Amino acid sequence: MALNLFRSNHLTTCSRPFLIMLRTHFTETPNHHTKPKWRPYRRQKVLDIDLPDFDRDRRLRSATIQEQREQLKREGIPPIRSAEYKPLYIDASTEPFEPYVPPEGDGKATLMSRDRLNQFYTSLKTNLATRKHSNTIRKHEPDFEPLLFADIAQQKYIDAHQALMNRDEERLIQLVTPGSLAEMGRGLRYKTLRWKWIEEIEPSYVVAIKSGEILKGMTMAQVTVRMHSKQTCAIYDRFGRLMYGNETTPKDVLEYVVFERVLTFPYSQWRVHSKILPAWLPKSDPLLYTFEKPNVKLIEESSSTDAVEEEKKREQISREQEGATKTLPTPNELKTPIPTLSDISQANKKRTLGYL
Repeated sequence: MALNLFRSNHLTTCSRPFLIMLRTHFTETPNHHTKPKWRPYRRQKVLDIDLPDFDRDRRLRSATIQEQREQLKREGIPPIRSAEYKPLYIDASTEPFEPYVPPEGDGKATLMSRDRLNQFYTSLKTNLATRKHSNTIRKHEPDFEPLLFADIAQQKYIDAHQALMNRDEERLIQLVTPGSLAEMGRGLRYKTLRWKWIEEIEPSYVVAIKSGEILKGMTMAQVTVRMHSKQTCAIYDRFGRLMYGNETTPKDVLEYVVFERVLTFPYSQWRVHSKILPAWLPKSDPLLYTFEKPNVKLIEESSSTDAVEEEKKREQISREQEGATKTLPTPNELKTPIPTLSDISQANKKRTLGYL
């Protein structure tokens, strides 16, 4: 568009007018995509990528560990840990600490017998160590008392066996350690357990208390409780046949049960850890398994070996003949039926064919 901006004397004197071309309006780049609904998709085609700062990484590698931690702290990035530190969660130990050794004949001696007096004397000798470890437990659990703990442990022992009988795994995890859980449930798959606590013959009491530091800042405690009671236990197989024990006849049971707890973990509980089985303990009754009764034919002693072999051959020949008659078809089955006029006329109808 041509505009005559100004006209001066100098321009009028010229034979030719002086004209300047100016752009009075501006237009954007022509948009070939006329539909606005595709605009956000075109915007998503371009991605902003944060390129790594190699100079910063080079400076961090040349700096000391303390300078690296300060720089990362300023940027709000957690410090880099070395690969030596691995997250571990330990909530139980594998074995008892210094396991208690039960005296031989315990549970059979009377209160005034010589064996019972020897047991009382040995318990006095270990009393000092027990007090030391009980003081360690009281630092984390101020209400701990060995006399009261025996009743609590006995109830946990009963609840654990009832949960095992009912197959309540969530309750079992709260009452027993992982190692004890695997030991208690071993061999009970496809079997039925019937267990019952009848009564206690003697009051349960604590015989040993131990504590130790498994890792730095992680302390565990173990308490061994002596339980003398009457119980009934019976195990049935998947067919309902009795394999072990008796559900109606109670037996006297003497057990030394170890309870464990992680003292440094505030939400931990006392759980059944294991049982102490002394060397003088008699072996338990074996399990009675159910087998298929074999088909055995009685052979008279007077019959010779040749007659027995001949009878075996006859049985084998009869079995082979039965198998041959079952596999071969009858002569009538081998014949192919001749199609009739109705079969040929009806094209949709399926034709029945015999053996080729």
